Amino acid sequence: MKHLSILCFVIAFVGVTSFTLLQPSPEPTKAQLTRIGLKGATLKELRPGIWVATQSGKAVGHVVNSQYFAQDVRGFHGETPLLVYINKQRVVSYVTALPNDETPDFFNTALPLLKKYQKQKAAHAATLKVDAVTGATYSSKGLIGNMQAALKAYNTYVK
Repeated sequence: MKHLSILCFVIAFVGVTSFTLLQPSPEPTKAQLTRIGLKGATLKELRPGIWVATQSGKAVGHVVNSQYFAQDVRGFHGETPLLVYINKQRVVSYVTALPNDETPDFFNTALPLLKKYQKQKAAHAATLKVDAVTGATYSSKGLIGNMQAALKAYNTYVK
């Protein structure tokens, strides 16, 4: 309780009216890794939201959870996070959607646009201009925004 009082005092003192605490994104599950082509892989966190993927003791690429980097990106009903696997050749290998609250019919209509990023070098994929799918505009924009955030984070933090 003492720490909460001090925090409230500091916030009031500096005039901050609101703030967001960034929570580390959860490590992908074995099922999610299998879905993106990394069955049996192990992960080592590079930084919150980005992991080095290893199979048979060899680094095979990186996994990015867009949720950590796209907290302000929304579909119609909220966040539309993605799990992105970028191989060691820096090519977007697989993308899968993480749980969300979008309407399945609209969301599933928008999902194919993610294929435009696959098999592209991460640096090039980050520059793609992908159009939203008519009839699923909000879901499309959520997916595009999450993909762009994941690619930006990868291109920024993975050297």
